[in-house]
Amino acid sequence: MKYPLLLALAGAIFAPAAQAFEVTGGSLSLGYSGLTDSDLDALNKVTLGGSIEMGFTQQFSMQGDLRLTKFGFSNVDNLNFGLHAIFHVSDTTSLGAFAGRDDSDVGDLDYFGIELGHQSGPIGLETYISRADDAGETGTVFGLAGDYAFSDTTSLGLAYDKIDVDGYGASTIALNGEFIAAPGLGLTGEVGSADIDGLGAEVFMGIGVKVNFGAKRGATFDQRSVVDLLPGL
Repeated sequence: MKYPLLLALAGAIFAPAAQAFEVTGGSLSLGYSGLTDSDLDALNKVTLGGSIEMGFTQQFSMQGDLRLTKFGFSNVDNLNFGLHAIFHVSDTTSLGAFAGRDDSDVGDLDYFGIELGHQSGPIGLETYISRADDAGETGTVFGLAGDYAFSDTTSLGLAYDKIDVDGYGASTIALNGEFIAAPGLGLTGEVGSADIDGLGAEVFMGIGVKVNFGAKRGATFDQRSVVDLLPGL
């Protein structure tokens, strides 16, 4: 793993407060998503993942991610793990630097980048840009998402992600929603379009369940697995 800059940054920020951290939030999730074209069942996936965030001071925290993905009938598994160093600018805005690795049966991919999250009343916004390295071939990944909470139990959002790595390009745009069935327990759903090189535009759908603990939103940022962006989020 090649993350010296992020590890040095995290060490410089958190070493003085290493004895004073506390778990401030996290989440566990289970989901299924797939393309509606039955000929592409190999890209359908089941995901199981979790995030945990530890606060060192009021402004600084660190988030760790772990996610396992099983792709359809392709017998391909992907294990993702990531790390975020987070600076909370205010109660509503957070900046992050992140790095991670997708470790799959067909190869490994390293990535690092920066991210921004903002929550203002019922409106939530999140964006990121990252650099990915696939066996020496590099490229970029970009994402932008927003959601609106209509009530304490119902929210609706829109997300866009674009991948361009090693000459391979893909993008997704999705309408997603969440219903809070019980405190900390959310039921999620999405429908969108994935534009994949060599396949063209394909419709995908997804459902899931998510458990948040600690802060209302769980961990501050979403997970950043590159492989797991397709066919849905």
